[in-house]
Amino acid sequence: MNTKVLLPFLITTLLVSDSLVPEIGHAEPPIQVAQSIWKPFSSAAGNFTVLMPGTPSQEQDTVNTQFGSLNLNGFSVERPNEAIYWVAYFDLPGELSNRIQTSGQINEFLTAVVQGLSEGVEGQLLNQQTITLNNYSGKEFRTQHGEGVVGRYRVYLVNQRVYLLGVVTSKENYLQKSIQGFFNSFRLAGGATGTVSPPPPNLNAQLQQAVCNQNWSQAMNVVNRMIGQTDSQEVRQQLFDYKQKLQGFANSNAVVPASELADCS
Repeated sequence: MNTKVLLPFLITTLLVSDSLVPEIGHAEPPIQVAQSIWKPFSSAAGNFTVLMPGTPSQEQDTVNTQFGSLNLNGFSVERPNEAIYWVAYFDLPGELSNRIQTSGQINEFLTAVVQGLSEGVEGQLLNQQTITLNNYSGKEFRTQHGEGVVGRYRVYLVNQRVYLLGVVTSKENYLQKSIQGFFNSFRLAGGATGTVSPPPPNLNAQLQQAVCNQNWSQAMNVVNRMIGQTDSQEVRQQLFDYKQKLQGFANSNAVVPASELADCS
């Protein structure tokens, strides 16, 4: 997989917008943040919850890539003269997601995200380590920016969805507990196991129609959307197995008798 094609949309728009990477002031050390400022924030569309030090502002943008359009969504809270905390997510197009299946490909993709974000915010990558969220792969990394500003980040790949969390601050030493608490509060909306409901009925209906029409490419696109909407490892594996069968039909160019397709006779 050529990960270089990923860097333009990781560097531009949402990740390096003025609202997400502001200039951090250098006033006196901040007063310890009262615990009461931390409020639970949830995004139904993003399928996550996290603690934020205030009410976040939202950023949205659409980026056209060779793989299709990406809808970027971000939420940020700026604490003046202290730090900015942000969460962002976007879904990978099916064609690109198909190229990121093995553990090696996932690691390559996440490494590209780390490098792309570091370069995009003109920071020096200091360190990185592999992490997980409900058995999904991720990276935690730290960058050094100009004028003593430090960036702390986490990125996760959850099926077709990419989640990014960041804290940009010049007061890192004073905010260790706040930064770690922010990162550790991030949860998928399905709970500790990341389990959510199966794909909605409309996708099942679309899949059934595509299969009955023997439009295998369309059927695989629907399956990709289903994979992106479930965090259940069991359901995800079933969908991957089914997709392999559809790929076999597509490769053979054979016409399957309707009687052999469930509910298509």
